[in-house]
Amino acid sequence: MRVLACALLTLLAMVGCTASPEVRVLALERVSTGTNADEFAMRLELRNPNTIPLVLDRWSYSVSTPTGSWSTEWIATRTLPARSITIERLPVVIPHATATNQPTDSTTASAMDALPLSWRASGSLTYLLPGQLAETLFDLGVSRPDVGFSGSGTSAAPGAEAPAVDRQ
Repeated sequence: MRVLACALLTLLAMVGCTASPEVRVLALERVSTGTNADEFAMRLELRNPNTIPLVLDRWSYSVSTPTGSWSTEWIATRTLPARSITIERLPVVIPHATATNQPTDSTTASAMDALPLSWRASGSLTYLLPGQLAETLFDLGVSRPDVGFSGSGTSAAPGAEAPAVDRQ
């Protein structure tokens, strides 16, 4: 019991010394439009304000548009270097609302591709605190720190300049 108490106190001390990474939604970029779904890349800016690298573990996120929504988890498989800013792109595939009922013809898909599309995104990024104890507690499921993010905006057609994003 004493060992567990010491471990938790040490973890709490480490949390106070390590700042969370910062995540900002920059854009939802349309990659392609198909007959049954639209493919996007959600572009995010990641900042590590710490003097040590942070290991990123997992993205959990959802995106909704008037044509449908998408929720998933994505393995981060990345270490965020100390005092760095980097851009990450996460995949988003949004089935058309009509995809389950009837296919959209190619003319309708082309018209949808040219239109701006409003969207809303939210999610979280799970990461590991530095140190062997923090890694052990993470592996045991005792401590899994995460940081949330959200944003909304309008997605432009491929090749067009993306409009500004509203962050919440």
